[in-house]
Amino acid sequence: MTQLLLTLLWVYYNPYEDGTRVAIPEYLNIVRYLLFRFLAWGLFWCLLVALPSKRVLRYILAVVAVVLILMPFMYELFMLKMYHVLYNDSLADIMLSTNSREGVEFFKAIMGGTDFLWVLFITGGIVGVTILVGCLLRKYEAHWASYTRLAFIISLICVVYGVVALQLSAMEQYYGGVTISKVRSSSYERFFWETRKSLDNVRNIEQAIHNQAEAFNKLVIESQDSPFNRPVTIVLILGESTSSLFMHGYGYPLRTTPKLDSMEREGQIVRFRDVVSPASSTILSNTRSLTYYTMEDGGKPWYQFPTLLSVMKRAGYKTAWVTAQDAMGMHSMVHLFGSTADTLLGTPGTIPTDAAGYYDLDLPPRHDGQLLDILLHRDQMEGGAGFFEVVHQMGCHEYYGDRFPKEFEYFHPEDLPQRRGEKKDRYLLDYLNAVYYNDFVTVSIIDRYKSEDALVFYFSDHGEVVYNDPSSPDFRGRAFHRVGVSVPFYAYMSPSLRRDYPEVWERLIGAKDLPYETDLFTHTLTGLLGIRTKYTNPSYELFSNSYRKDRPRVVVGLEGSYMPLK
Repeated sequence: MTQLLLTLLWVYYNPYEDGTRVAIPEYLNIVRYLLFRFLAWGLFWCLLVALPSKRVLRYILAVVAVVLILMPFMYELFMLKMYHVLYNDSLADIMLSTNSREGVEFFKAIMGGTDFLWVLFITGGIVGVTILVGCLLRKYEAHWASYTRLAFIISLICVVYGVVALQLSAMEQYYGGVTISKVRSSSYERFFWETRKSLDNVRNIEQAIHNQAEAFNKLVIESQDSPFNRPVTIVLILGESTSSLFMHGYGYPLRTTPKLDSMEREGQIVRFRDVVSPASSTILSNTRSLTYYTMEDGGKPWYQFPTLLSVMKRAGYKTAWVTAQDAMGMHSMVHLFGSTADTLLGTPGTIPTDAAGYYDLDLPPRHDGQLLDILLHRDQMEGGAGFFEVVHQMGCHEYYGDRFPKEFEYFHPEDLPQRRGEKKDRYLLDYLNAVYYNDFVTVSIIDRYKSEDALVFYFSDHGEVVYNDPSSPDFRGRAFHRVGVSVPFYAYMSPSLRRDYPEVWERLIGAKDLPYETDLFTHTLTGLLGIRTKYTNPSYELFSNSYRKDRPRVVVGLEGSYMPLK
């Protein structure tokens, strides 16, 4: 029953491309096809519990069966309610890039939310029905007990046929290189085969990283004509889950970004008006922003393209990755990118020396202000044509209340332009205070480089929806249209560079009103620095006269599909 419900809900939430819903006869066809196969899984668990002769063992197996039935169901039901997706390899990638601390924070964030309560309500209803059926079976056991042996044989045949049929179908799709069909699989096939596909990706990435290391000397810089005639410091402040729609500089009514706003008024920083990220998750977004991979290359794996760090190193820059995010996770940004930098530094607890210490959830609160103590400067690096540093923030990542020190709890319920109830107000206030603190940290980082020749960029990996989606006003989380991928993008040049290279500053200012997607950042930065490779395409470079401002912007969803920006 649980698996059939998931499939029918997925069909309901995913209409045809023209927006029309699936017709009733097609629902009936799906039920006809899946009912017997899903029944086989139910019979499998029943047989597993019934086989042992000892009651204690039956009870233990019953508990295991309930957990293995309900946990995948509740997870997929939650994903359906929030994002209209079932488990797939993209979700597996995200889970593999998530560490225990982020998992605990995410669970804290969803606890008590309407979607979470909806899942509990549905699950409770199914458990209740199951208990009722069990009581009825025990009450009328005398009427069916004599058919136990026949029922066992029929059930065993059904299990063998139904479960094997599902596995063969899933196996065929896996080895065919396609996503497991949502109407031809249960949670078990999806979790096994899609996770296996993600682990295949991990092995491919590891091999690609190894190959990139071997091929580093073969990466040809065709030309290098920097607009700066002396070594400079390039800093990328990489934000996290910070939506421009909650920033005062982008039109939000509360003064959530007073320091960035002040710098913009004084002409010290350029704010780019219309910027979106290529995805609404860190792994799907940064693997595009930090490589030559673009949305036009959607059919190819991102790891077949040079990373921004590798190109900068090849161009002679010393590189560093400074992070406030955890290093654990097969797809963590430190593992995929930071580990290839010349220098890797992290705030306390992010880059552990042993796994046991890392999984201590009693670590002190981690705030981005701790990054200020470990920032690097060009005069600390020996040699090089310049210095390139990525500063990866925790930004506004859930759980928002843990993202800022209590002294930065600036906004209160009476400040909100619209009240939504105590719980929703608290959730939104935590996000606004996280944005407010992020403004302080970002400008503080910039201030550390104002006395040297420095060019600083800041953008967030993706946005966040916090009750501001007009089509779903009670929704909070990730979305694949503009409200979920609108991100801030700023550029700063230190006074010495603005004075000596006014033409570069004018190029930045001249692009501030152009539409942009951050999957082009590697192209944009290397183009600005005059670094040319075989991947160079001036139409992808925001500060180039050849930039294609009418380029269609596309967003990748949690199922890996590409959708036009809406």
